[in-house]
Amino acid sequence: MNKFGIRLRKLREQRQMTLRYLADLSNLSYSFIASLEKGRYNPSRETICALAAALEADKNELLILAGYLPNETVDQAITSSKSDELAKEIELEKLLQKPVSFNGTKLSNADKNALLAFMQTMFNFKK
Repeated sequence: MNKFGIRLRKLREQRQMTLRYLADLSNLSYSFIASLEKGRYNPSRETICALAAALEADKNELLILAGYLPNETVDQAITSSKSDELAKEIELEKLLQKPVSFNGTKLSNADKNALLAFMQTMFNFKK
């Protein structure tokens, strides 16, 4: 089990929901939810939001546990980075210091460094 799976099961059990009931509420299969609870799969952002809504739970808590940045952090970074070019670069670096996932896969430090290098190249090319 991983932290996300443990928390998902705890939330479901606290609300006295069966896997099948949660599956019906979230439009997911009960076997998929059971696999998430056991840590067999990495959920997508959409899956986490569906589960959070069905459980009436904090979606940002579940997003963080699954390795995603919470929606507010992403929105704040985008908004604050629009102020000037320097802030854009600093904000991206700050975001990549935290656990980040893409398509349900956590980025390694090497992936993050490659992303930063790519962004820097694109930024320099644009000038």
